[in-house]
Amino acid sequence: MTLNEIVQLQSIIDKRKIAIDTQKTLETYYFSKSKGVNIKIGEMHIDHFLRSIKIQEKTKSKIDIETAETIEQLKKTLTKIKRIAGE
Repeated sequence: MTLNEIVQLQSIIDKRKIAIDTQKTLETYYFSKSKGVNIKIGEMHIDHFLRSIKIQEKTKSKIDIETAETIEQLKKTLTKIKRIAGE
């Protein structure tokens, strides 16, 4: 079962439209090392997707994780600043 199929089932069960950001995520590409091609995330089977996440996590260094956390904190701070400034 692909991620597209799972998300479609979820929208039926929840009686809700699929979120735009979820749709965009499903349309992004992931490079499959085993196949040597880019694959849309939504076309990946759930087990392959989960394995790819596990592989990616193993290859991330501590610096990569800390950098990602810092970026997220900066995004939150920017959002707060914009809110205060009335943007």
